Amino acid sequence: MSPSARAKDPIRLRLRSVGRSILPVFALLAATSVPHAFTQAPAPAAPVTANPVPRATPAPSPTEDALAYADLLYSREQFALAAQQYQVFIREQPDSPSAEIAWFRLGECYLKVNQTEDAVTTFNYLINQYKKGPFVGSAAYRLAVLRFNAKDYRNALAYFKVAKDELSDAVAKNQALFYYARSLQLTGQAREALATFEQVMAAKPGGAENPFQERCLLESARLLFELGDTPKSLERFQALAKSASTPEFKEEAIVRGGLMAAEAGQPELSEQLLSEALKFPDTSPWKSLAQVGAIVNAFSREDYDRVIGLYNTGAYTAPDESRAKMLLIVGHSFRIKGDNESALRLYSLVEGKYFDKPEGIEAGYRKLQLMHQNGDPGLPAAAKTFAERQARVDPQSSFIDMAWLMAGEWHFAQAENSASGAGSDFAKKHYGDAAAAYRKVRLDKVDKKFHEARLYKQGWAEIEAGETSEGILTLSRFIQQHSQSALSSSALAKRAMAYQSQEDHDFALGDYLDIAKRYPDSPELEFALQQTALIYAHQRKIPEMIQAYGDLLDKFPDTQGAGEAHYWIGVGNFDLERYEEALVELDKARGMDPSLEDKTTLRIVIAHYHLEDIPKLAVEARRYLEKAPAADAPANEDEKDAPAQPKRTVIPPQILEYLGRKLAETEDWKDAEFFLTSITDPAAPEKTAPSVWRLIGDCRTKLKKHADAVTAYDHFLVQTERPSERASAYLARGIAQLCLRDFEAARNSAQESLRSQKEGRTNGEARLLLGDISAASGDLEEAAKEYLVVSQIFMDPEITPKALTKAINAYRTLGNQTKATELTQELSTAYPNYEAPASLDQEC
Repeated sequence: MSPSARAKDPIRLRLRSVGRSILPVFALLAATSVPHAFTQAPAPAAPVTANPVPRATPAPSPTEDALAYADLLYSREQFALAAQQYQVFIREQPDSPSAEIAWFRLGECYLKVNQTEDAVTTFNYLINQYKKGPFVGSAAYRLAVLRFNAKDYRNALAYFKVAKDELSDAVAKNQALFYYARSLQLTGQAREALATFEQVMAAKPGGAENPFQERCLLESARLLFELGDTPKSLERFQALAKSASTPEFKEEAIVRGGLMAAEAGQPELSEQLLSEALKFPDTSPWKSLAQVGAIVNAFSREDYDRVIGLYNTGAYTAPDESRAKMLLIVGHSFRIKGDNESALRLYSLVEGKYFDKPEGIEAGYRKLQLMHQNGDPGLPAAAKTFAERQARVDPQSSFIDMAWLMAGEWHFAQAENSASGAGSDFAKKHYGDAAAAYRKVRLDKVDKKFHEARLYKQGWAEIEAGETSEGILTLSRFIQQHSQSALSSSALAKRAMAYQSQEDHDFALGDYLDIAKRYPDSPELEFALQQTALIYAHQRKIPEMIQAYGDLLDKFPDTQGAGEAHYWIGVGNFDLERYEEALVELDKARGMDPSLEDKTTLRIVIAHYHLEDIPKLAVEARRYLEKAPAADAPANEDEKDAPAQPKRTVIPPQILEYLGRKLAETEDWKDAEFFLTSITDPAAPEKTAPSVWRLIGDCRTKLKKHADAVTAYDHFLVQTERPSERASAYLARGIAQLCLRDFEAARNSAQESLRSQKEGRTNGEARLLLGDISAASGDLEEAAKEYLVVSQIFMDPEITPKALTKAINAYRTLGNQTKATELTQELSTAYPNYEAPASLDQEC
């Protein structure tokens, strides 16, 4: 039954109570001889709108006087006494022609004293007994009124039918016909009700104005709308709006007409009528509905400011279905105007109160949209609540899936924007929650425009959350279903990374090569080329790696990974022993990417070593060594908690030793000593080869770093057992000690050299050193003896003349010119071509 078919104003009978009860009708019926078939003939009755009942010509008999007396009591409203007299008459004269009117008056008396059940029984007896006539019609009308007011419209309908058929008074008959139409309306018989209202409107009872004209016009308008005939319904509401004399009817007609005009596509008429309705007093029950209609109209023409203005004028008492729609529209208007806070408030109100209605469902969904738009942290919980509640109301609603989709988007955004990075626990948790939400979305319930992004993000989130296998399968479905998507290359790249994390390098390589082949203009191409090269490097496919990095540089010369690309090309050529090509690429890499300094320089050093390019090897080796971090540098506060740095790779010691020896050969003592020292560990000298210590000592002697030279010779002597090598080292150590003017230590070193080497050149040099030590300490006589012994026992073209010359100088200084002359003669005879150096002293 439509809302318009409800009984707005029940027909009311004003009954007056009496102080005492009168004899029930059941007792009266039992006392009479009237059979239950009620076959008595009818008698005329009064119309239902008049209290007097028409009478037949009074009979002069005494029994008829009893009826007259009852009527007198009735006219004086002494209903209890009148009822008793009517009962007496009926009991004594059951076959009287006036019995019918007596029964009717008895029923009326029962009504007056609130003995309704007795009245109903009486009227039903009259109807069933007499069948026809105005009294039957009046009795049926009384019963119809009782049933109508009790909202028993189906039984009221039956009695009103009898009343309209049997009443003789035109006015009363029209009244019964009207309520017969209302009963049809209220029992859902719209077409029959409409036809009956048309009959009522067409009637001219007694030539007077039809009192039901306006009401019929109103109800027929309602019914026409209910039956879908909006144009005719609107016409009648318009007519009623213009002509109605009843304020309530007029107001309803104006408001309903305005609302209907809006639905009929007549916005100007709707606005005109509703504007008139907005002028109604606040007490009007139709003003709120008019305001709702005006709000709807304003929204339909996108006048959102007016929507909000109308809403803010006050409270609304519209029916729930209208109120829900109105509040939703106002919420939309606030949202469109950018007042999200007010929109959220309205959406929450509608959702809370009408959660199981379409308006409440849409409001809940719109609220989620705003929360999603604002990045509201409460969105996931709200989406979960909405989806679960909506699943109970309508499990097939697409809003459920959109809610999960928004929850997934929120979690995904949180993970993507995580300050702690994609691999953090925070990001992993949100990626996991996003994946779970995306999996709940039913694709057949959401618009196709969401399918690609949802599946793509689900796969991405699963991989980032550690659900690698699930993520690979999801992205595989995406790639298969959306091969032409702009996200396909990204999906391939992400799947390839997932394969790599599982050590499935061949599958990963296939995806990267697929990107290069199928999506040559994609943003992922650069990454794909780089990863292709790295996989080839991992697989030790050197030529393929070089080619892949070459392709990367050809297509992306300004790539951020250019330095790394040149580095790996250099490494590849290095591994293929193409050192010249390797040097070119490694040098480019070092210039482009400072972070590659150590790795590139180390390989550059080794390449120059293989090419035996000593000058460049020295430059690069020094560069590498001098940029080594200080081992004992204290960490600052920011570095104390930093992870330990990987240990720096050292230049192979054999390369530095080789370099040092080559430099020593060219008398580049300084660089030689630098590189050789770099491969030593003073704290563990035994870890360094003795030959290195010996060469370091010699370099330091040449550099006049005598104390350090002595240390190096000491390390050498500790590790050396061969006498000849020990003799030579002692000799060198003694010279250094002499330069330090540590004469005692120098003499001991010279003597150790003599003990280690009994003869030979080293022995002769040790003896000369003994002479030099004596001379330096001021004992020229001892020095002259040492020199003379060397000159007499050694026959060496360098040592012997040198010893003679030192002896000559010593004797001259001592004033022994004879001995000096003798030795001079011997020197010139034995070594006529000898030319003494400018200084015969040790170079200290």
